[in-house]
Amino acid sequence: MKRLILGVLSVLLCSFAACGSKETGQQFYAQGDKKEFEQFLTELEPQEEPWTEEELQTFESYLQPKGFEHIFSEEEIQELAKRKKNPKTVTAQQAAEDVNLAFELLSYGYGGYYYFGGDEVFLPIRDKILEEVKTMDKIKTDDLWRLLWESVSPVVEDLHFFITTNQSDTFIEDREYSQSTYFVRDLYFNDPAGVDAEYVKRTIGPDGALTYCLAAVCQNPETLPTTMIIEGAERTLSWHLAQPISHSFLKYMKIFSETTVADGKLPVLQNYSFDGSEKKLTNFSSTGTAYKEKPLFVLDLRGHGGGNASYARSWLYNFSGKSVSEKNLWGMKISTVYTAKYGGFVNSYGGGWRSGSSDGTPWETDNLLFVLIDDNTASAGEIFTNMLSMGKRVVLIGTNTMGCLNFGDINKLYLPNSGIMLRFGAGCTLTQSPDKTDGIGYFPDLWVEPEDSLDAVVRLCNYYGLWEDKQ
Repeated sequence: MKRLILGVLSVLLCSFAACGSKETGQQFYAQGDKKEFEQFLTELEPQEEPWTEEELQTFESYLQPKGFEHIFSEEEIQELAKRKKNPKTVTAQQAAEDVNLAFELLSYGYGGYYYFGGDEVFLPIRDKILEEVKTMDKIKTDDLWRLLWESVSPVVEDLHFFITTNQSDTFIEDREYSQSTYFVRDLYFNDPAGVDAEYVKRTIGPDGALTYCLAAVCQNPETLPTTMIIEGAERTLSWHLAQPISHSFLKYMKIFSETTVADGKLPVLQNYSFDGSEKKLTNFSSTGTAYKEKPLFVLDLRGHGGGNASYARSWLYNFSGKSVSEKNLWGMKISTVYTAKYGGFVNSYGGGWRSGSSDGTPWETDNLLFVLIDDNTASAGEIFTNMLSMGKRVVLIGTNTMGCLNFGDINKLYLPNSGIMLRFGAGCTLTQSPDKTDGIGYFPDLWVEPEDSLDAVVRLCNYYGLWEDKQ
């Protein structure tokens, strides 16, 4: 794969860019050597890396148990799927019933249960919670959900996973394993020799030339270096968080939009979500055919909230003329937690796992496609990113994506006494290796702050004259 989750830096040709001396908003035409940009594209071409036997066996060990009886009927799960009010308090007995049920549901229906350690990890957590509940006469519902969340979340590195009340979602957004991109702003350099490769990133300079910057993906910026020798001079480093793009509810409902920038020379297709009106989602997928005729364009996935990835596959099929699959190992736990939502597969599959693997499908296009991503590109938006990254002449621009991908096909179940919601996925999917990717995501080819990434593409096209032969 050309994009490694942990961002191994490729050795690229040094740029001839002037460093930070010109205004970003100015227009420059064909100042750079287009061969330099074409060489950059060549180095990005996807390489097939099949899964190893060891990786396949490791993944299979997570898909436990291989078969099981259905301990909940679909009717029982459908009843648990109905949203409930949260009483202010519950009795100790009611709390204990909910706690036991919560862990039973996780063991039975959660695709990540054995990935995160299975009974050996989860049952001691359950027992500790029950011991604490025993000491109480009544317990506030808010205290119970916090006890559940703070006990379980340290072992579940899964950004799809929630334990909440109706009022508590914002309380648990910031998780210790979730990492973001930090930049040293306004610092560009041509020669990366001697600079710590962990922080050297390829970028688009103020004049549009390919050059280098300093960027890091981490949870705590206080761990980053404060000085560094760059091109023979010591520089003091001030790190700034790259702010992702957020979209209003109305934009999510819109699904996608189409516009142009740079006096109409650069088409921009912005995709907000794969969740909403089926007609609008189908309309988005159909645009793949039209964009096949556009030799140069931007697909903007900044702030993409996820949803049903089948629309991404359909768009890419219409665009490339090829059924594209991302590199992945996938499993689906077919319990009634899954079947009650997605259809009656119990008779067809019984209780157990469906699973498979794909080494990915590299694909080619004569188009030049820039894909904008950021820390709010999540879930199905990341599946789209993954499939797009398999394409020749596709460039990812921005920051790391959210890393909310591994445990999809989400269910929401509500505990009967407290109304506390469990939100977890029936799926288990790995895309690069058996190592965890949640909280880290995919890395771009060119590192640019999200608010500047579209302008940066315009500068790049101006500098190398990329649209001179694309009209």
